[in-house]
Formats: sequence, C-alpha cells, structure tokens
Amino acid sequence: METTDKCVKQILDKAESIYNGKIINKNPLGNSANMIFEFSTKDTPIILRISEYSGYKQKHIDFELKWLKYLSEQIIEVINPILSKNGKLYEIVSIEGELYILCAFEKASGRLVNQNNLDEWNETLFYKLGSIMGNIHRCSKQYILDNKEKLCFEWNEDFVFLIESSLLDDDVLKIWDKIIFELEKLPKTVDSYGIIHNDLHQLNFFIDGSKVKIFDFDDCICSWYSFDIALTLFQFVSTISYKETQARNIFAEKFIYSFLKGYKTQNSIERFWIDKFDLFLKYRRICTYKFVKQTSSNKSVNSYTEYLAWLREEIIDDKPFLKIDYQKLFESL
Repeated sequence: METTDKCVKQILDKAESIYNGKIINKNPLGNSANMIFEFSTKDTPIILRISEYSGYKQKHIDFELKWLKYLSEQIIEVINPILSKNGKLYEIVSIEGELYILCAFEKASGRLVNQNNLDEWNETLFYKLGSIMGNIHRCSKQYILDNKEKLCFEWNEDFVFLIESSLLDDDVLKIWDKIIFELEKLPKTVDSYGIIHNDLHQLNFFIDGSKVKIFDFDDCICSWYSFDIALTLFQFVSTISYKETQARNIFAEKFIYSFLKGYKTQNSIERFWIDKFDLFLKYRRICTYKFVKQTSSNKSVNSYTEYLAWLREEIIDDKPFLKIDYQKLFESL
C-alpha cells in the first residue's frame, strides 16, 4: 500500500478517536496487503487493519466481518472483531481526498508457533487446528442457513485464481484448463460448500500454552470445505523445502491424519471429499506457480527460477502434489 507518512498519521489520529485507543507502535506489523497496527484501549489491546477503499473491498470486508462476528460468538478459538465507538464493524474515513476502510480485532494472546520445537509443532497442535476448522465449517453451514446468505465471493473469484493466465505457457495452461473443468463439475451442497478461511497457515494463529487462536480471515471466500482442508495441508507441507520429497510426504501423512482426527470431532467429511484432496492440491500448485511468476517477474535477479522450473515440471507431468494413500487414510479414520 503506497500511502505517505503524513496520510498514515492522519488515519491513525482518526482511528484513535474511532476506537478510543492509543497507537502502540507507529510502524506497521507483519507483511500484509493491508496496514496493520497495534492499539491499546482501556478494555483490551486491539489490532487495527487499514485497507485502501474500493467498492469491491468494502463489500468483501462487510461479508468477512459479519461472518467472523458470527463465528467468534460460537467458537472461542476465533478472533473477535471489535466494534467502533459508533457500533460499526468497520469505518470508512477520508484523508486528503482518499478513502480508507478501518476495522479492528481483539489482539490474540500468545505468539506464533515455533516450528523447530517439537513440543509445539506436533500432532497435538495439528489435531487442535483440525478441530477448530471442523467447528468453523460446521458453524459456517449454520450461518448460511440462519441468514439465508447468498453465496458470493466464490472460489473462482479468489485473487490467485484471477491472476492472468497469460503467465502460463501452453503446456501448463492445458493442465490448468483440465483442473478447472474438474472443479466446475463438483457438487455444491450446504454440507460441502460454504464460507471458508482460505488461508490457514503457521503465521495466522497464535498459541498460548495449550490454547490456539486463529485470525486473518480477510482471504475468506465461498468454496468447498474440503478445499480449505487441502489448502491447509498445502500450506503446512510448504514449510519444508520442495527438494525434500520424502520428508514432505512423511510430514503430510502425520499432519493430515491428526488434522482430520480433530476435524471429525466437530464436523463430518465423506470419502468422496477426501478423494478430492489431490485435485485441490494440484489446483493450488498452479495458483502458486502463477503467483510466484507474477510477483517475481519484475525482479532483476529471480531467486525463484529453480523453484518455478520444479513447479512447472511437476505440473506438466501431472504428478500428485503429495504421495498419500487416501483410501488408507479414510480407513484409518
């Protein structure tokens, strides 16, 4: 986001009034498409998110925060959105002729998980995350039924889907078209399709002892619940180098078994949808290929050349992203 320091100061001054708080650090937190700041209030520390305004962005934030409010009222492990002093889930402010959208969230206690500490990064954590996602999907079904929510912001409106396919050569495009054809045939029932987090990875939750708190729901879309699980598997496996094939497969089996065991304590999943994990993983692999090509195309020295070459070869050979025996997985559950 290209916003001058002067504009940022004015936005933060307005935010302090809107949320009755004081900014703790004037440097944005994290590495986000939005600007993120921490505020202190008399009640609780909060996280402020600032987004550049567009009509589409406002509609998506409205969609996101109404769903998140519902979830947080049902699930203790989901971050709470914080209302402004005007009782609104978000506020639109004007600074020097430009509009910005402000929204705030409770600051999760704890910290990021240490992936090098097996006392934290283990099957117990994966089980817990699976249980939380199962609960999110269960509540998402009910949210849609309760609110007669019209499905919008669907899977093929996701930003990675919409990256120009001109980045793909003919061989990759052929595989892409084949995968999209298969996805478009999948059923969309209330039990299989709804609002999903769409970005659960190790940087989007905090741990505090045995407690877990999930945040960063701003990529939420309507898609298959099974895709949300497969995407999480993709994200967690991607913490291991793509060159370590055996280690990735071993980790994947441990992760998905524990994750699904937890998931099934809150929500059901049919064998049909477990069998679609491979399709979803292949889809996400090409999305990653497009995203990396786009973000690295303007760099004078492309540090991703080798990774992109590996991705392309895996894609055009139509190899499974992971070697998992899904029948054995289903039977073990």
